[in-house]
Amino acid sequence: MSGALSVALVASLTTSASADDDQEQVQKQKHEHHVSHGDGWCEPRIFFKRHWLSPRNFFVPRTRFIDGPGGTMTVSVTREHEVLAFLETEKEKRHSVTRTFDTVEVVDEMRKMGLPHLEERHMIFTGHEYTQEISDGMYGNMWYRVLGYRIGWSAWSVLRTCRHVKIDSGIANVPARVEGWRYWETKHPMFKGRIISKK
Repeated sequence: MSGALSVALVASLTTSASADDDQEQVQKQKHEHHVSHGDGWCEPRIFFKRHWLSPRNFFVPRTRFIDGPGGTMTVSVTREHEVLAFLETEKEKRHSVTRTFDTVEVVDEMRKMGLPHLEERHMIFTGHEYTQEISDGMYGNMWYRVLGYRIGWSAWSVLRTCRHVKIDSGIANVPARVEGWRYWETKHPMFKGRIISKK
């Protein structure tokens, strides 16, 4: 199941990313054309850039299970949990024009850039039972997660002189409206890359 979810999410992202970049460039050119005045000054404004993004998992605490060897494992979510978006701000020298943006503002701007399925917060409710056959001699591993992204972003200010100045930047860790179980198999029970039991 996890493979299908990841492929669907990344496939839709790959298709939209190219279109988003083209749309962003068109909107940028269109806006700059309208705000640039004949006497050589621009209407002050702020705009965002999305530099890169990569898939990430928000794993839910106390939903990690190991069963085997072989057989069948059945799991379900037994408690509610909330996953929140958060920002990692880059610590770098800034110009005299500065402003700090919060999570809500950044996620809202990323939605406008072609990622409408992003959320500031994602609530997980109880349920979602899942059954998986484990290969003979192998151990089955399950972990519940919310899929999302790490996104590199920056915010820019257009001055009256039409000069662009970067005023903030960072990395946004944002959940999407997709959740489910991740399943994989190992030869031994393992946790964080270490064998925790011989049997």
